Amino acid sequence: MSVGLLAPLALGLAVAAALPIAAHMARQTPRDRQAFGAMLLLQRVVKRLKRRRRVKDPFLLLLRIAAVLLLVGAASGPELSVPGAPPEFGRTGRVVVVVDHSLSMAMQDAGTTLLQRAREQAEGVVRQLGDGVLVGLVVFDDEAVRLTTSLTGDHGRVINQIQAIEGTSGRSNLRDALVEARRLLGGEPGEVVLFSDEAGPRMVSEATGEIELLVAAGSSVLPQRVAGSPPRNVAVTQAKYGDGLEGGTVTVRVSNYGPDPLEVPCEVTLPDGARIPIFADLPPLGETEERITIPSDAKGGVGEVRCEDPDLPLDDARYFHLPRVGASRVLVVDGDPGDTPTRSETYFLEKALAPWGAHSGVTLDVTAPLGLSEVDPETHRVVFLANVADPRPFGARLVDFVRRGGSLVITGGDQITADRYDAALGSILPAPLKGTRSIADPGELGVPLKLPDTELPLFSPFRRSGRAAFARIKSHTVLVFQPYQDVRDEITTLLRYEDEMPALVERRIGEGRVVVWTSSVDLGWSNLPLQSAFMPLVQRLVSWLGGESGAGSARLEGTVGDPVVLDLPELVLEPEVLGPDGQPVTSRIEGSRLSFVPRRAGAYQVALDGAPPLAWVAVNTDPEESDVRAYQSVAEAEMAIAPQVLRRTIDLAWPLLVVAAAVLAVQGLLGAWRRP
Repeated sequence: MSVGLLAPLALGLAVAAALPIAAHMARQTPRDRQAFGAMLLLQRVVKRLKRRRRVKDPFLLLLRIAAVLLLVGAASGPELSVPGAPPEFGRTGRVVVVVDHSLSMAMQDAGTTLLQRAREQAEGVVRQLGDGVLVGLVVFDDEAVRLTTSLTGDHGRVINQIQAIEGTSGRSNLRDALVEARRLLGGEPGEVVLFSDEAGPRMVSEATGEIELLVAAGSSVLPQRVAGSPPRNVAVTQAKYGDGLEGGTVTVRVSNYGPDPLEVPCEVTLPDGARIPIFADLPPLGETEERITIPSDAKGGVGEVRCEDPDLPLDDARYFHLPRVGASRVLVVDGDPGDTPTRSETYFLEKALAPWGAHSGVTLDVTAPLGLSEVDPETHRVVFLANVADPRPFGARLVDFVRRGGSLVITGGDQITADRYDAALGSILPAPLKGTRSIADPGELGVPLKLPDTELPLFSPFRRSGRAAFARIKSHTVLVFQPYQDVRDEITTLLRYEDEMPALVERRIGEGRVVVWTSSVDLGWSNLPLQSAFMPLVQRLVSWLGGESGAGSARLEGTVGDPVVLDLPELVLEPEVLGPDGQPVTSRIEGSRLSFVPRRAGAYQVALDGAPPLAWVAVNTDPEESDVRAYQSVAEAEMAIAPQVLRRTIDLAWPLLVVAAAVLAVQGLLGAWRRP
């Protein structure tokens, strides 16, 4: 509130206030007359003269001074400027209605959400506009969308669009909303009527530049703040797994944005469905941190922390990555390193198991055969023997590894001899090895695989699609077993070539397994590494053998409304993105990059059809959007730029004249009453 003067020089007339004082100080006629003799002493005469010069009737004097000052004030043209001018919707004939439908607008207050209240108020504004007023409509969360391509006189259509606005989990991007409003106005003056809770520490400050541009164009932003009384919200703002005792610890941070202390029940849900309940004690406008111990055998994937809060449910959950707890490492033994990386026996196998290197979900150890001296099922879940020439020095350790629940995968190559493998591993092989055999004529690429049986658990993910790719896998040389027969729940031929030669054979030994791929995992005997089925087959094989679920998966973090970008590894063709509900999400592939924009929190996965996920993405809401407090108002920001826009001016001249006249009348009556 401020006071201004139209004629400040008129204040100089205030010196006239001295006139009543002078009049009261002048010689006055005595009220009481008394006879006295001419011979009174001179001293008594002097005293009487002094008493006559004293100010009499000080209250009457003050009234006369006040009347003069009021007249002077009225002459100076005072104006009172106060904030909160009542909006005049439609006075320019061009109105843009802007509605915030971000996450914070889903807050419950007095039995309704802020968004419902904003819709009702926006609808009321449009209904009261005159027929000739053009209207536009913009909604915003993390991005702003014009629901009307231009200003329109069809108010009914705009009202229908307002009624259809739905809430989202995005953050508040007021700046972009004002950009779209300015584009609708096309540089012409107009009114932007904003319905928002104005919540968050940066929402208004980031939009200040756009407010300046609108005001400079002769427009005004008329904020209609929609907020809770008082704002309340409980949100899970952090959840992160860390290694530690037993299976590690998930650190959870819960924030209270309300004025009351609370005890909130929460629950941690692990990827395998296990649930761990906790309680969070929250101070007013504060936060607390809880640590939850994870079981030592927890399955890997994306976990969830959820706390109960009826005020704003959309941010009650937080998603976090949980690697497989316990033995999740895969040991790859390279029997033929080669003189270049691509000629290494395990080059393609490494790329398939851990396409993102250190950022993959599986922990991959690649070693020479001497590394087998450290193999232990408590450390490694799966071991690959890739064209290892002589397993005899480590045969007993490998047999013990399998019998204790480990899984061993043996792949062929030109260094393998049947006698050495039968001597070292004969007790756990599906059948004794006979040797190697060429199954294709010279010059031929090889014999293709028969399509797998998708009723088998190993290949069930390929039931929907991807099965046909197996027919393009060809081998020209294979390992050959001595004659054997499949035995239910013990020996199973999982894949065959079209000539019925075994390609992939499994043997179960207690909780352990041995799987033999009769061809090579490099380009020596087969084209397998160059086929699209190679990566999903290898990853599925590791998962099926008890390695980490989603072995080789990249683990990414995402925020609702922000693009998630993933660099695709080699051999991946056209993966799709699946949302938290398992439904496909719109994505783009440009070169070797895949991107998508998540619109809700949850666990997303990037995968080829019928294969384990290539990447897990834990998507959460922006923690700042959970802060439902308003740090700055749009009205304050606009008044700092152009004080006249949202202020009401009151002319004080006439009120001062009326008061001055009243004071003069009172002092006149009082003076007449006291006159003898």
